[in-house]
Amino acid sequence: MTDDSPVALKTSMVEASKKVRHPRLALHCFVSSRYRDTRDSDAEGSLVDVPDTEVEAAHMRRGSVMLAAELIIDQCIQDLQLICFGDAGLPDPDMAESSFVYEEFPIRHRRAYDQRFFRNVLVTAVKVAQDIADPHGTEAACIAEEIIRYVIGSMASSLCEDAGLNEPELHLENAWLDDLDFEYLFDDDMDGIENDPARQAAWGVYLPGAEGWFSPFNNDSIVHPYAETQLRGQATVHDLLRRVDGEARQTSLDSPMIDSPDPLAGLRPASKVVALARAAATTDADGSMWVPDETDPERSYATLVTMSRNAPNGSGWLTWEPHHDADVVRTDPVTTLTPHRHFPVGHDEPWIWASIDGGRILAIPLAAVVSYRPDHSA
Repeated sequence: MTDDSPVALKTSMVEASKKVRHPRLALHCFVSSRYRDTRDSDAEGSLVDVPDTEVEAAHMRRGSVMLAAELIIDQCIQDLQLICFGDAGLPDPDMAESSFVYEEFPIRHRRAYDQRFFRNVLVTAVKVAQDIADPHGTEAACIAEEIIRYVIGSMASSLCEDAGLNEPELHLENAWLDDLDFEYLFDDDMDGIENDPARQAAWGVYLPGAEGWFSPFNNDSIVHPYAETQLRGQATVHDLLRRVDGEARQTSLDSPMIDSPDPLAGLRPASKVVALARAAATTDADGSMWVPDETDPERSYATLVTMSRNAPNGSGWLTWEPHHDADVVRTDPVTTLTPHRHFPVGHDEPWIWASIDGGRILAIPLAAVVSYRPDHSA
């Protein structure tokens, strides 16, 4: 780096700041924390009671966001120009090792990073840069955008360091990323989480495989049409809350009908997998484990209520079919389990509130349950 490089970088950052218009990247967000009490802006967006030198520094910090986005675009273009892709579309691994995709996207998913994926990342990086310049810019529209936004934050911090600027109070990932759930995709201990919709539901996260990283989060999310993919055939977790929208959820679940004495709709299994697993569990039952008895649902349900109340918060182990069309059942620890007789939305069926391994509480239909063993030692 030459002696005038920091000066040139600072000049570029000030110019780039003019292009940053995303509402979550307002200039006052980039003022140093020492001016946190005087960093409000007036009606025209100018900083109030902040020294001119700090205003200029804030412009530089904000400009680093756009410069980082442009550097990513340049790297993605260069990667596509230099990397050789084989007949299957996969890159030469040695040539791709220093590429943006290989360096910044989860290593364990590299088998999915073909030429089309590289192109989608380039186009998505362009879309993210456009969002930075959009005064009506919104949140990230897909997981790929979240990852690129996170990398931009890291690169922007490095550019500020190269320019000799102190860090602002703002952490970029907190400013324009609603969550960091995608980081699970980088954690080797979480390998397979993208194929486990039940675990995702319990943790309240959305983590599809690489084929879903360019899929819109919701109907209001706009992914660049070149890169946009639509996930099909996703497994649906056994969670009755999917029937209830957010606004009506609490009202519905506070309804006295959920524990009304009306007859149970039954305890029929949700699938052949559940039926076979129940038959095997019934054979081994020793009285310490509850297995639904379809022939006498009222008595069976009453037994479940008693067993759950005798364990702290209903803690124990639940064997269940985690999602529709699963070919196996599994056993998970539950920290909370409360039975209810009727679900207030959709067709009637008994269900349980259950927190899987301390995660978010799910409304699991008893049709998906194979067995429950309370933990009396808790």
